[in-house]
Amino acid sequence: MLTDFPVWLRIEHFVNILFVTLFIRSGIEILGTFPKLHRSIHTPLGKQWAQFTVKQKRKHKYFPVSGEYDNYSPLISLPGYGALGQGRYWHFISVMGWIMLLVVYWGLLLVTGQWRRYWPEDWGVFAQAWDDLVHYLALEVPPAMEGYPFNAIQQLSYGFVVLILPLWMILTGMFQSPAINNHFARFSKLLGGRQMIRSMHFWGLAAYLVFIVIHVGMVVWHGYGHEVSKMVFGHADKTVAGAIIFSMGLVLIVFVHIWATKTSLEKPRTVARLHNVIVRPLTRFLRAKAESRQRGVYSDNEVTRAPHHRASGMPPGNEEYMALLCNDFEEDYVLEIGGLVEKPMRLTLADLREISEGNSLNTVHHCVQGFSSVGKWDGLSLATLLQKVSPLDGASDVIVHSFQNMTRDDDSYSGSYYYESMPMVEAMQPETWVAIGYDGGEIPVKNGAPLRLRLETSTGFRSAKWIDRIEVVNRFDIVGNGRGGFFEDTDSYDRLQML
Repeated sequence: MLTDFPVWLRIEHFVNILFVTLFIRSGIEILGTFPKLHRSIHTPLGKQWAQFTVKQKRKHKYFPVSGEYDNYSPLISLPGYGALGQGRYWHFISVMGWIMLLVVYWGLLLVTGQWRRYWPEDWGVFAQAWDDLVHYLALEVPPAMEGYPFNAIQQLSYGFVVLILPLWMILTGMFQSPAINNHFARFSKLLGGRQMIRSMHFWGLAAYLVFIVIHVGMVVWHGYGHEVSKMVFGHADKTVAGAIIFSMGLVLIVFVHIWATKTSLEKPRTVARLHNVIVRPLTRFLRAKAESRQRGVYSDNEVTRAPHHRASGMPPGNEEYMALLCNDFEEDYVLEIGGLVEKPMRLTLADLREISEGNSLNTVHHCVQGFSSVGKWDGLSLATLLQKVSPLDGASDVIVHSFQNMTRDDDSYSGSYYYESMPMVEAMQPETWVAIGYDGGEIPVKNGAPLRLRLETSTGFRSAKWIDRIEVVNRFDIVGNGRGGFFEDTDSYDRLQML
């Protein structure tokens, strides 16, 4: 009967509270590192439609986008203090758990026929819901519908949250992934592009928050013990015992949040290991199956003009790079490609232009913080260069070294020279690109002149800028701190940034 509360439904209701609150808090953490919402995929400076910070980016002096971070309190975000990497870990962990729970829940609804409790029998439910709303506004509790445990307005709101809103969040969440977004580039563009999808995802978050506030208010209004007893015992006959047990369960959830926050801030590697167990299988699948397919999707007219392409990171300040910059790179810059290869090479910019034969690729840049731009990158695939140097048997990874020294060049970070690595399967993908120009001209310094990587299946920081040299290796775990890149070594970022 639809008036029953089966054991599986009660268990799901409780566990769902944990996952939903975890992904809401971690989602707020992610929002805080770029606390602005745009409609345009170019994220033009000052053109956001919403802002959740009092900070203002300076308009006449360049500084990295990290200057736009807002460190939200751990009371509202997980883990708080601008720990984006840990926030992303918790977001993906909780979303994976929530989706698995959701699939089981939907399956049980279908098999048991309980889906009818959330699906209106006829259009008259909407008129009844309006009447129920009038009752609430008159501070009266409307009666339940015949054969249901709740009234019409509750049925519609529960149906929306259980059957519709999850699909909205899954779709818009999936397309926050660079790998998925760029693999299904035409569909992403049809949805309005990265920033419109990000805004749509935010509206889903807002819907969950509004529902939670109203739902909790209704539970209290209808009688806390009466309502939560149904979620504990399946009936409302033991209101006091139900209220005590359910409240203890809520306290347990609060302790899980406290543990998650303290562990992230004090033992971040513990959370990283948990993430790798739960989420890594998906990212490995995306690495192998979700190649970027953006060629021909964005026209030249849709490219972000060079001065306005968003960027993060401070350019190198060492004497070697500054001397190259003063001489416009043209005569002095040489790209070295070596390591575990048969034919090491040294190539000037003129050599690279000759090899590239005027090729270009228009792609979307997905910063890990959330901003985006559309670039026209003149250059050639990394695979073309690798084929010329002929990697030897056993070569498994490619490392890109930058001129940038993070301690010296960027006061937001500390560590060694910037580098990134990628498995050979990523390096050989057609749209893994070495850019030597932008939109027919030079690459702006802030965007990586004279040479930068474009790793289109991953978040933006892996697309290393200001390239010094490229090295083919058979082990990436003996370079730096052994985790595959600067931010992987020094912060909570996974090497497989497909999400």
